[in-house]
Amino acid sequence: MVQRVTKTSTGTFAKDLRARLTCGWRAGTGICGLAVLLGLPVAAAQAARAPSTVAPGASCVTAECHAQVERYRYTHWEDFEADCGDCHAQKGDKHAFSVPDAEALCPVCHEAMVEGMMAEKTVHYPVEDGCFECHNPHGSNAQGLLKTETQRELCFGCHEESIVGEKYKHGPADQGACTMCHSPHASSNSTLLLQADVASICAECHEQHAEAMWSAKYQHDFADCIDCHNPHSSPNPKMLLGAGRRLCAECHEDIVDTVDRAAVDHAPTSTGKECVNCHSTHGANAAPMLLAPQRELCLGCHDKKLESGETTLANMKSLLDHNEHWHKPIQESGCTGCHQPHGSDHFRLLKKPFPEKFYSPFDLTNYALCFSCHEQSVVQTERTRTLTNFRDGDRSLHFLHVNREKGRTCRACHEPHASPHLRHIRDTVPFGKWALPVNFEKNETGGKCHPGCHDEFTYDRNAPNYSEE
Repeated sequence: MVQRVTKTSTGTFAKDLRARLTCGWRAGTGICGLAVLLGLPVAAAQAARAPSTVAPGASCVTAECHAQVERYRYTHWEDFEADCGDCHAQKGDKHAFSVPDAEALCPVCHEAMVEGMMAEKTVHYPVEDGCFECHNPHGSNAQGLLKTETQRELCFGCHEESIVGEKYKHGPADQGACTMCHSPHASSNSTLLLQADVASICAECHEQHAEAMWSAKYQHDFADCIDCHNPHSSPNPKMLLGAGRRLCAECHEDIVDTVDRAAVDHAPTSTGKECVNCHSTHGANAAPMLLAPQRELCLGCHDKKLESGETTLANMKSLLDHNEHWHKPIQESGCTGCHQPHGSDHFRLLKKPFPEKFYSPFDLTNYALCFSCHEQSVVQTERTRTLTNFRDGDRSLHFLHVNREKGRTCRACHEPHASPHLRHIRDTVPFGKWALPVNFEKNETGGKCHPGCHDEFTYDRNAPNYSEE
């Protein structure tokens, strides 16, 4: 509902403005506005401007009379030609004066301001009660003829000062510069009486953040800055409405819930700056709001050996830099092809189950990660001439290695990140403290290997069917 300025005792502000426009105040007949309000002839009003008791060369604000008015730092009449008689009407021939309708008098001079207020969506409620709720009509020691010494004191006369009571305070709010953001009279920018839309107001001071956000390829999907920041004060740094990932949970509840419940924790999500260790809060050139492209971001930490519980994680940057054959998920999706960056219930932050140990009894569900991409029948079929090239005749060597009570996991032969060999065959595989050698050699119809776990074996795809030997 559009709020309007309330009626005065002599009529609406609009009626007063029409009277003001009719008499032509700016033409030099200053007393005309009051004469019209009183229903007097202009000449009669002008004749009654000053009492006969005022000595020649003196005025109403001499030391003998209203000297306190002249002591104000700012006076009502200093910016335009006016005197006391422009607002005060003398009662007969006595030294007595009245203002018949003070609230209706203000629009006579402040026409543009009042017309502007009437056109706005929301009017500040003291305005509806009259200008004198906030302004002294004679003078003030504060700009704008405020009734108090400072704007801060005036605003907190009605508004709770506790809004700036938290540890971290927004400078303009704490100093009482409320009109930096709010219009003191009326606004079309929400019931908060804002001077403009929130983003534009914030950008006036926080230019560097605004430019970075608006020039970025991706912007954080929020409505306004105040969705995350308190514009007055906050118990949290950067005026945030919440601490760490608790604030992010307001919109990203599912992701933060993953972090909170994860059996395997990813340190950046729960330490230091938490979410903003990896994500930009305003704008980014990498999705989803990452500080850098995904692989570059991950390798910013994984460019050295890292301790994780009782194990040591490899220097992944070095591994990728020195091995030309990258696992396809890394090529296409980066690290998140296999890993959950926020936390996981599986070994090494994997998205799906995969055996942690070198030896593991075969269970198809334990290899759900690999079989997200690879055909699971390769380890379920004992005899085949088509499913795999890793076979001796028709005997599947994948089945032989994996599908058994003491099966070897895929990592026993394959490096899941990058390798110098095709099919990601490893040179060595961690086995306790030992870098167990694989010693694999490939030829046109098969190959041979002599790893640390068994004698040298050869295989040939063109050999007779195993069952026919």
